[in-house]
Amino acid sequence: MAVDEWLSMGGDNLCGDCTQCVNDEFHLTQRLGQNASNTAFAKHWSTFIDQTEVDLMKSYGINSVRIPLGFWIIESTVYANETYPQGGLDYLRKGCAMLKNAGISVLLDFHAAPGAQTASNPFTGRCVSNPGFWTQSNFDRLNQAATELVTIVHNEPENFGSVWGVEALNEPPTNGAETPGYYTYMTQFVAAVRNAENSLNVSASERLATTFMDVSWQWQNSAGNPAYIENGGNAYDSHLYYSFGAPCDSIGCVSNTLASHISFACSASKLSSNAAVYNTPTFLGEWWLEPLSGTFDYFDQTSVRAFGDAQKKGYSPEGGNGGFGWFFWSWKMTNSDADGSNHMRSYKDAVSQGYLPSNASSYYNDAVCRATAQPQC
Repeated sequence: MAVDEWLSMGGDNLCGDCTQCVNDEFHLTQRLGQNASNTAFAKHWSTFIDQTEVDLMKSYGINSVRIPLGFWIIESTVYANETYPQGGLDYLRKGCAMLKNAGISVLLDFHAAPGAQTASNPFTGRCVSNPGFWTQSNFDRLNQAATELVTIVHNEPENFGSVWGVEALNEPPTNGAETPGYYTYMTQFVAAVRNAENSLNVSASERLATTFMDVSWQWQNSAGNPAYIENGGNAYDSHLYYSFGAPCDSIGCVSNTLASHISFACSASKLSSNAAVYNTPTFLGEWWLEPLSGTFDYFDQTSVRAFGDAQKKGYSPEGGNGGFGWFFWSWKMTNSDADGSNHMRSYKDAVSQGYLPSNASSYYNDAVCRATAQPQC
């Protein structure tokens, strides 16, 4: 969510340690009280993404969106001592119906798990020092949410008719030693989805894709490859943010030059390594325009355009690497752009300011990836 929107709802600014301030839904609801929280979130849900926004997405040629969800979207899975906003499911219905009617497909992503899947991160919906998700009881809760959500999706084609998949869990810790039972959870998630579909007699062609973070996400002590889970029908989500540190592959690491960024993005080497272990199709589920620190200025339009073109091309089918496409993070932000970070992270602003093309399938330089070479450390 945009920072100014969050502040207007009663939350705190980012404070460095989110356990010490109100940066998540759980603690904002706790601060405001249930009724006031429900009112604040209803206003946000009804205004932040509306028909005008969906019409703009369509005009930009966007053909799919990834919607992050908290498990509490299914309110029956929330404990009495937990405080989360209520009423979100009806707004999800309305939003998905607008997207369906615009011809835009949808991936529903369980972004926030019961107890929180990772430490000290607001995206989990409850910022905690010690993640509580990694227990069977919380696996059961999230899989119950998946069961109920999948049932709703199939029973309401007028609202959810363009949903193509459900993502099991966003960004667990990258060290498998910190995710006990993760492979068990993924296996149970697939069973929950398929059992719900079997009970509704959903045909094989109409089944949802069970979607996972790609196997390379856990680059330390991997919990296991979701490709081996029976009846998966899987798709795989890869996240790549250069601004969080230089990404590397078997050839080398990105340096703080534009040429290195373009070369790495165009090669999309993770796609071939994923395919070698059956993690295909893989899509780039989160990316933005910010480079490794010191590479180029955020208002250097020529460099930003080239980097954007390269990231899109690397993961798009026309890039020739076997990619399934991409989702930018995020659609819009409404903060000040004084330092340039808003248009680097907001698709809508990047397009309006000329940093991304007005058609999602277009490039400023269609030849951006020709004759590129792998970067070296």
